[in-house]
Amino acid sequence: MSIEAAEGATTETAIAARRRNRPTTTSKVIMLLRELAARPEGIGVRELARDLGIDKSAVSRLLEQLTDQGIALQDEFSGRFRVGPELFALAATIHSRDTLWQAAEPIVRELATTFNETCYLAVREGDEIIFRDKVDSTHNVRYVIDPGERAPLYAGAGGRAVLSTLSDGEIAALVRRVGLIPMTPSTMTDATRLIEQARVDHERGFSVSHGERVVSGAAVAAPFFDAAGSCVGSIVFTWPSQRSDTAQEPEIAAAVVAACHELSGRLGFRD
Repeated sequence: MSIEAAEGATTETAIAARRRNRPTTTSKVIMLLRELAARPEGIGVRELARDLGIDKSAVSRLLEQLTDQGIALQDEFSGRFRVGPELFALAATIHSRDTLWQAAEPIVRELATTFNETCYLAVREGDEIIFRDKVDSTHNVRYVIDPGERAPLYAGAGGRAVLSTLSDGEIAALVRRVGLIPMTPSTMTDATRLIEQARVDHERGFSVSHGERVVSGAAVAAPFFDAAGSCVGSIVFTWPSQRSDTAQEPEIAAAVVAACHELSGRLGFRD
């Protein structure tokens, strides 16, 4: 190949790459909708164009089309745009069909199937968590928690994962309300140690327990969040102590954190 031909081929490759990386109309609309959803006070065309890196005229055209469909709404005084009634109606329709377990089940199932261990969806209710749903392992011996069973936030990985999202003051107030009643010899009953452990769990993003709530049980759990950034509960990975492998815990913890991140995103949380 001659030098001229090579240069021509390189130029064509560069042009093709730019075309591939150029935002499509669909991607522009999605980016616009995300910005509108995140800005309840409204946002202007110039600000949208700057934040998204899209030409101002293109933003104006798209917003005009979205407004015509009722997806976006323009304030007649400020000129700013916000979410329109049709998008709210669409979101309400989707939400009515999308319960928490419907959102979580495929995520929890994949986690349980990957390691063949029982995994639970736990939801916070006050100073406790409630184990709502689960996907079982195929092992004859497994860590069994009945649906509807409650556990305090201070005992076991499932509760402490939620606890790790609270401030030191909130944890101290919880301890004053409920006390730290031992459930097993391994239950944390020292408030200072509990707060320190919550800080560690918060920093790494997950909690681990061995025999804190059930003597023969072990668990890894991480918190998940809703669109408002509130901790809803935790995904809890469990296995009997006899099958517990501390060498595998980092891999399991990473998988649990990833599952919670996916579920939080499904619920509308943006980190």
